[in-house]
Amino acid sequence: MLIVDAVWEKRNLGVEACEITIESGDTADYVSSVLSDIRKEYCVIKVPAERTDLLFDIQRCGYTYVEDSVKFVSYLSEVRRSPIEQRLYDAVDIALMDQSDMALLKQKIADGLFDKDRVYIDPFFDHASAAKRYINWIDDEFRKGAEFIKYIYKNNTIGFFAIRESEEKKYTSFLGGIYPEYRKGGIGTVVKVPEAVKARGGISVSTHVSTNNPAQIRNLIRNGYVIEDIAHTFVKHNIL
Repeated sequence: MLIVDAVWEKRNLGVEACEITIESGDTADYVSSVLSDIRKEYCVIKVPAERTDLLFDIQRCGYTYVEDSVKFVSYLSEVRRSPIEQRLYDAVDIALMDQSDMALLKQKIADGLFDKDRVYIDPFFDHASAAKRYINWIDDEFRKGAEFIKYIYKNNTIGFFAIRESEEKKYTSFLGGIYPEYRKGGIGTVVKVPEAVKARGGISVSTHVSTNNPAQIRNLIRNGYVIEDIAHTFVKHNIL
């Protein structure tokens, strides 16, 4: 079992937090013992999909299921699209974001761009805190050198994605989305992350998507991504 003191959540959400990842060799007794001793205000636990034997024990410890986190990987292979999908794909350009683009992104987040993640849907947190968490994350990643890239359609910025090299030639796309007013009409099916990674000499790109967002899951599969891993995610709030 891996237990991380999530100190960043004190800044983001105002709570002492920890993130727990179950490992393949963890026994049910060991998991229950550790969980019963944790007293952080906010605890997040991720359970590999193959460890279904632990699900009821975790819930008996007071944890609530919030989502599955699905890891997708693209190996940058060519994707066969319908003629309509290809026309939409070709109509969308990408470019590095500037400061005005970043300001727009933060405003979109404040307006509720990400409304399906485990923090936004959690009644213990308000939506402003969920937005602040994303904005802080963006600022941190930008300072560390991540690239933020915008989608452009008919001269309008319609969305973005962010990438960073996690291993040599292997990239992670840790955040992205189409702005709400442009999601209709099929434009949301366009995913150009693999194209950007290939242009940088990469060989693969991974991302995580919540099962609370089935539309994005469909879009990734349509654009050649494959599922590599799934983790069940539970949370618990301890009133200290």
